[in-house]
Amino acid sequence: MVEPSHPIPVEQQPLQQYEELREAFPFCWPVLEWIPYLKRILGVWGGVLILISPIVWSSFAGDWGHFASGSLLGANALLSLVLMHLYLGWAYIRRRLVQVRIPYEESGWYDGAMYVKSEEEVAQHRLVVSYQIDPVLRRVRRSFWGVLGLSGLVALCWPLW
Repeated sequence: MVEPSHPIPVEQQPLQQYEELREAFPFCWPVLEWIPYLKRILGVWGGVLILISPIVWSSFAGDWGHFASGSLLGANALLSLVLMHLYLGWAYIRRRLVQVRIPYEESGWYDGAMYVKSEEEVAQHRLVVSYQIDPVLRRVRRSFWGVLGLSGLVALCWPLW
């Protein structure tokens, strides 16, 4: 295992990427306490619901049951995309932190190299993953499954309207 002669550029170091993601919009949301996190997620959901309701109304004018359930399903679908975006961003950083060998580029795509972490770095990064990132991923996963469950319930009720 040979380490490259040049260290990883700061912006490609996994801990630096983690810190940047923690502060980035909207990736900072799952790091918040439970209530502020829910307020943001419900804010996105409510905003999407307001935006798509006129579109759904044009399809189900006068049919209040299908209008309400169609609006809910549309808002849930778009919120699911937001949650997947959050999850994939955090999962990428998690993967970079747990890998012992990480690829990086010195100045562009054409001069990639591999960096082998020291045992201390591996231990530190895995602690960050265990105590900081895994809880965030669990929260986003639970949110996603909650939205999916609500969508399933609304879809099951669709024929009853």
